[in-house]
Amino acid sequence: MYWINPSQWWISGVLAATLHGIPIECTASETAVFDAPAGQTCQSYAGAFAQTAGGYLLNPSDTNGCMYCPYTVADQYLSTLNISANDKWRDFGIFLIFVFTNYFLVYFFIYTVRIRGWTFGFGPLFSGLGKMVDGITGLFKRKAKEEK
Repeated sequence: MYWINPSQWWISGVLAATLHGIPIECTASETAVFDAPAGQTCQSYAGAFAQTAGGYLLNPSDTNGCMYCPYTVADQYLSTLNISANDKWRDFGIFLIFVFTNYFLVYFFIYTVRIRGWTFGFGPLFSGLGKMVDGITGLFKRKAKEEK
């Protein structure tokens, strides 16, 4: 269902266009907190990991309560959502295909059913359903007349 939902393509295109290259600054509550071994600072213990992994340390000179933010730019976060800035126009194009296909289908069925009178083989089904609905609504109309 994810791939056939038009809002997925719209949202991914908008996020890719608006968040590309935006730097991320984590707050203390958004970080992974850990303690460095005795005699080491956060930078000496996890600095190489933070650079390799693509994140950064909020307090590199501390010796305990090290705070690691996993993202430096929004593109890193978007990649976890399977969104790439290079795909923004592709995603917008797919969304437009959904829009124009829906408009075409609406006008096609309005023309063929209302103007041309085609039933697409569902005439007997909808005729029976219409009679059933009329029968049910007729019960309520009789009760309303009897109460007056």
